[in-house]
Amino acid sequence: MTLQTTDQAIASLPLFAKPAAACTAKAELVAGFDTDAARAAILEALTKSGRAMTGEELVDHCQRLGLVPHDARAFGSVFAGLAKQNKIVSVGFAARRKGHGTAGARLWRATDGR
Repeated sequence: MTLQTTDQAIASLPLFAKPAAACTAKAELVAGFDTDAARAAILEALTKSGRAMTGEELVDHCQRLGLVPHDARAFGSVFAGLAKQNKIVSVGFAARRKGHGTAGARLWRATDGR
C-alpha cells in the first residue's frame, strides 16, 4: 500500500479509529511490521491456549515471534480488526502488567468466526 492510499484509507475511518490505524500504517511502512502475520499469531495463540488472554500477553507473544512494530500501540488496530471481523471477542479485564495509571488489560477470546 502506498502512502497516498494509506492516507486515503485512514481518512475514511471514524475519528476514534484514525490514531490506531495511522500507527499501524506507519509501523508497516517504517518498521516493516506484518499486520497479517500479527493477526494470525494472535488467533493461533488464542486457539492453542483455549483460554482468554490479555492483550499484553498476545502482544508479547507476537514480539517473541519477531513481529515488532516501531510502537506497540500499532497492535490496537490489529485487535480492533480481528474484533470487527468477529474472530476475537473481549470477555473482560485483568490487572495490567504494563502501563502507568491505565485501566485494566482487556481479555480476548477467539470465536468460531461467524
